[in-house]
Amino acid sequence: MRTRYTLINMVVNVGGQLMNQALLFISRMVFIHYLSAAYLGINGLFTDVLGILNFAELGIGTAMIYSLYEPAAKNDEHRLAQLMNLYRLLYRIVAVVVLLVGLALMPFLGFFIKDSSGIEHLRLIYLMYVANSVCSYLLSYKNSIYLAYQKAYVRNLWAQLCDAVKTLLQIVLIVLTGNFILYLAVQFVMQFIPNIIVSVKVDKEFPYLKECGELPEKEEFHGILRNIGAMSFHKLGTVIVRNTDSLLMSSFVGLLSVGIYSNYKLILSGINNLMDKFSNAFTGSLGNLGAIEDETRVYSIYRELDLLFFVIYAYWTAGLFALSNAFITLCFGAEYCFSAATVAVLVTEFYVSGQRKVNLLFREAKGLFWYDRYKPLFESAINLAASLLLVQKFGVAGILGGTVISTVTTCFWMEPYILMRYGIREDWQGKLKDYFVRYAERAAVVAVLAAVSYGWVSFCPAKNIGWFLLDGVLYTLLFGAVMAALHRNTPEFDRLKGRVTAVLKRRKD
Repeated sequence: MRTRYTLINMVVNVGGQLMNQALLFISRMVFIHYLSAAYLGINGLFTDVLGILNFAELGIGTAMIYSLYEPAAKNDEHRLAQLMNLYRLLYRIVAVVVLLVGLALMPFLGFFIKDSSGIEHLRLIYLMYVANSVCSYLLSYKNSIYLAYQKAYVRNLWAQLCDAVKTLLQIVLIVLTGNFILYLAVQFVMQFIPNIIVSVKVDKEFPYLKECGELPEKEEFHGILRNIGAMSFHKLGTVIVRNTDSLLMSSFVGLLSVGIYSNYKLILSGINNLMDKFSNAFTGSLGNLGAIEDETRVYSIYRELDLLFFVIYAYWTAGLFALSNAFITLCFGAEYCFSAATVAVLVTEFYVSGQRKVNLLFREAKGLFWYDRYKPLFESAINLAASLLLVQKFGVAGILGGTVISTVTTCFWMEPYILMRYGIREDWQGKLKDYFVRYAERAAVVAVLAAVSYGWVSFCPAKNIGWFLLDGVLYTLLFGAVMAALHRNTPEFDRLKGRVTAVLKRRKD
């Protein structure tokens, strides 16, 4: 059943994300054609500013969803209702905090923008971003009940459809009016629709949630607060590492660099969103796995997913290094490209972050939030210090390099250590050593693939979309041949193949 729900979630998540990502690229080309590059920079900057404000969420969602797994597995309706009531209360508090802090920051907008000339109604635009963030907390907590029951596809289907409609409406409005305010207004309105639909469905499917007005028992409440306290550090680290790059670029390099970076970020965010949808398909099943299975079984599944995520991120990383500048040149123009050195740092950060995903998935499934609670503080401090030091000499590459340095010196070793020692436990030292050996071997393979692919693309640069697609096909064939040669005889590959074959056979029967 876990495998079946995982595949259903995956099809809905990934299929919808691919459709929406295609629309987002069309929207970005229209955006660049009809609006100035300054608006592109503002869009990227304010998105990151609101990402920082969302620190007020403190990781409540992750901690609460973990708490829902066990009562959902046991179908304990009373306890589920208590937890959902607490979730609603905490998210309403977060909404108020985000609003107040967002308003308090408004007088200091000029500090974050080196050059805001050409941007009209700057404060109104900022307020619309704040309102969009605040309202996202009002009904979204109800989505978690479907995640706890491994049915996240119910919410995701509506979200993907509404995202597609939103993007189409924004494209039409930009072409017809060239008005950025209307563009944001559509975004603000459309975010409500999937949450309202899901809220109605939850009230109908789980009526006991409205019948209970109680909060969890004192002991469980304190346990949740403990997890939220630990997750708040992780949230802080994520906010500082992921949402300060645009601020530093705007302050030290200029708003134009934020606009150029936003094109790469559109590609990387699209892939990351796709991978988030893909990994989220496993979240409910892994939570169920961690709640009822032994650690030997958990580690076996971990090794399978570790291989799967490596292959996917390796494919994206080497391909992005070889082809991203060609793609941006074809879509947006050569003036929107970074140097090869900057792209190398960008995709390195993408790869090391991607290799963390499986460890983070299993950390959340096992509820291991407490053990590395101070790690994000060191990660954030190293990130800011390294970025501020390197930006003076290397510009954008220095800012991105600071993120790589902070990840390698903290998350790279600590997250697998925590998972092996406190989540897997049996022979954890040997398994941790195996993890680092695999990591080094895999990183070397990705580096060689990226260098070889970049070499032939540079020798024969893509002059049109047909040539670009040919490069992509050749790269894919090379990558597939290398991965098959390295992994086709491993037990993890055999188990993954067996799972997919079994599911397809059941569907056929």
